[in-house]
Amino acid sequence: MEATATGGRAIEAWSLFADDATYFLNDNYDSFHNLIESLTLYGMISGLKLNKSKCTVLRGVCEENGGIQLTNIDSFVKAIKCSWVKRYLDNTNTSKWKLFYQKILKKYGDSLLFECNISNTILHEIANIFLSDVLSAWSDVTHKLETKTSSKTILWNNKDITSNNKTFFYKDWFERSIKYVDQLYEFRIKDFYSFDDICYIYGIPSNNFLNYYTLIKSIPIHIKSEINTNNAPCTQTKFVENILGRKNKTNKILYTLQIKNPTENSKIQNKWQVLFGENELNWKHIFTMPYKATVESTLRNFQYKYFHIIIATNKYLFKCKLSNSNLCDFCSENIETIEHLFWECKHIQPIWNQLASFLEQQQLNVKLSFLNITNL
Repeated sequence: MEATATGGRAIEAWSLFADDATYFLNDNYDSFHNLIESLTLYGMISGLKLNKSKCTVLRGVCEENGGIQLTNIDSFVKAIKCSWVKRYLDNTNTSKWKLFYQKILKKYGDSLLFECNISNTILHEIANIFLSDVLSAWSDVTHKLETKTSSKTILWNNKDITSNNKTFFYKDWFERSIKYVDQLYEFRIKDFYSFDDICYIYGIPSNNFLNYYTLIKSIPIHIKSEINTNNAPCTQTKFVENILGRKNKTNKILYTLQIKNPTENSKIQNKWQVLFGENELNWKHIFTMPYKATVESTLRNFQYKYFHIIIATNKYLFKCKLSNSNLCDFCSENIETIEHLFWECKHIQPIWNQLASFLEQQQLNVKLSFLNITNL
């Protein structure tokens, strides 16, 4: 496929198709990746390239992190499933349907299970499809919590405390109020209680000797090491209490938890930081400014593409063999990059000079630079 530099502009829509596809994607994992593979195949045939990282990162990301805040369908459905847990755990709800599920969950401590670090083994054991689906969603959502190991780590149904790939739940022990790791620990000697002490304190039958030592030997080192240093309440327990204590907006909390802000910069943020030689850019300001400055969707769309460097310059089109030259269409002297096209080009500078004069007339002290215009 041949194209002149001007013709390359006409073909730009094709080169951006894969990136713009992110605008319309719902978060069905299989269909999303099927689309990615289809577009990749199309790219191999046509010579166009698909930026997979942008497609993966930008769907469902909030505006202040550079996304377009589409509803993440998968997370939304999980939030709805998890909201059922609140109705189930609500003691004021005396509906008879709860009896059916209580009978199934009794094996795992009933409501205790929702405070636990649920293993896949338990999910597979539960034959009721609806309940297994809800527990799977609940496990996925609570996995997003910033869980910290502590002495209040729950012993039962904990995927981190296993023997032969099976979690523990001793029903008679739980009924004797044994729930947390620190209840088996003697802080004075900094070791677990002897079996005789456990029998005396909790009234455990003497024939449970093997059960006790199997349990304490299965507690991993990272949990043991935190017993003396961290006695914070269990994260899942606090989360359940928080959900039960709210009268409304439960779905919103459960949804937001799944799509919460990333803690690391994206590749795009790192690219801009290298370009500017700045490590401390105000990304929240940069990403939200288009939504504060205008309601015009075309301008927001342009700014979005600009931030994510998905405007097809001649440098990009030339690599794709869609342009005969990588030089700027306006000056034909320099390679047409984002920074050249919007700042360095001698045909663009007069526009910025006029803006600088206007701002000066308005007594606004703004020193224009490539960094500043990107922040505008």
